[in-house]
Amino acid sequence: MITNQRSELDIGEDILKQMSIIDCLLHLQLFAPSLVGLCKGRHGRRVHLSNGEFPSSKPARVIVLEESGSSPPKVIAPGFPDSVRTCLLHQKLQMMNCCIERKKSREDSINRSQSVEYEDFETESEEEEFFECTSEVQAENVGTNAQIKAKHLLWNKPAGRLAKHPSLRLLQTGDPLYLPVTQEPVPKTEDQLEEDAEVMMQLGTDKYASEMRARMMSASLLSDMESFKAANPGAILEDFIRWYSPRDWIEDKGTNDWGQPNGHLSPRMLIPENAWSTTWASAQPVPAHRQKRLFDDTREAEKVLHFLSSRRLGQVARLLLPSLTHAALYTLNLQKQEALPNLPDVAQSILNKLQYVTKPLHQKLQLYEEITRDIEGVEALVAQVNSLQLKLGGSDDSKEFTSFLIELMRGKEVFVPDGPRGNIGARIMTMFRDAQKAVHMMTSVGTSHEADTNGDSKYKSFPEPSWKEFILRAITPRPSVASTSQPQRMYACLNRDSIRLAGSFSEDTVFL
Repeated sequence: MITNQRSELDIGEDILKQMSIIDCLLHLQLFAPSLVGLCKGRHGRRVHLSNGEFPSSKPARVIVLEESGSSPPKVIAPGFPDSVRTCLLHQKLQMMNCCIERKKSREDSINRSQSVEYEDFETESEEEEFFECTSEVQAENVGTNAQIKAKHLLWNKPAGRLAKHPSLRLLQTGDPLYLPVTQEPVPKTEDQLEEDAEVMMQLGTDKYASEMRARMMSASLLSDMESFKAANPGAILEDFIRWYSPRDWIEDKGTNDWGQPNGHLSPRMLIPENAWSTTWASAQPVPAHRQKRLFDDTREAEKVLHFLSSRRLGQVARLLLPSLTHAALYTLNLQKQEALPNLPDVAQSILNKLQYVTKPLHQKLQLYEEITRDIEGVEALVAQVNSLQLKLGGSDDSKEFTSFLIELMRGKEVFVPDGPRGNIGARIMTMFRDAQKAVHMMTSVGTSHEADTNGDSKYKSFPEPSWKEFILRAITPRPSVASTSQPQRMYACLNRDSIRLAGSFSEDTVFL
């Protein structure tokens, strides 16, 4: 019979599809901080989105990022995504935080630069004066001032200066060298680095491919050169090399007119049409805040949100596998058990296997299953040791008790130290007595119980035996009184349904 009613499973799947993966990740941050970057002990920032849902069929185009006033749990470390020591999910969340920080820093720098330019404009307008030359000396002074001001015309005005270099000066003009304000490096996650490598490989080996490859790799260099030219009008390539790559500037003996050591470029900088010289020739004096952004924080944030919102719950769980296994292994490594002397070696072997599994970007579930089984086996042993130590030893950490636990964990029959009168024996009797009491309270079977040997309890210390074994040993002369004494043994096993006897007898065959 076919009906149109939807099952609860279908409804649940639709609800999961409508849920935002971002919200799930935020809940994971609140309730399971160890899932993402367990060993990270620095504060991160929470990401709040303007829209509550991101269906997989609808791309996220316009996204408003806000920074929360309260700091989230110590989960996401600030700074660049660490593509070596963290998982891909942690890198994506780090990229989101980096986008927020870059956006805030960019807006602050724009507001700051606008206020500075406005103050400079007011100062220049107030200081403008008109006067007539009354002598030749005044004319010469006016000419000198005109030359100085010529250096700071609109097309030759320095911009984007961060600080003055303590020692370097420009080789041609002798002006102090100023450190430029440059764009920050571009953060990359592991999957983005792999995509860039694939693009480089697919370009080929012809001349056009090499030019494209050099252009892609020198984007950051071009930005730094343009910032340097804007901060230091009249600078040449040698000035940039002295600041940017000091190893490529080889000093000679003597100094120039400005007190700077003489020198020349390294051989690799003197190669005709090398990447440094061609990039310097094409660079224009543009400050960093007017350049095209190397890192588009809005676009990268959209990529991260699309990456997370397009993942199903199973795919998100696979992203959490490195963190979950690391958390389990980290917790396992904290267990210090003298009864398990090989525990550190076993944990190290699992760690080596985990390092091998987490290296490639594409995960292999079979290897994770093997690691999970290994951790599960070690966890069971640790739980057994903890249980036995709590039930039998309590706070006893003596070597005798530790050796007793080691023998007991090996599955051998062991003798209880001091028998029933010892501390371990008393705990064993108490444990069985409590078990008997619990069974009686649950089943309420039987109304008459024999008193315990101590007489202070109506429950037996041990349950009724399922069978009884008796062993009789004797040393007696056989077959006659004059014979030499020989060992004799008889074994009897009794249960409700049967009885079994076994004997072992020896005789003196010399003196009958």
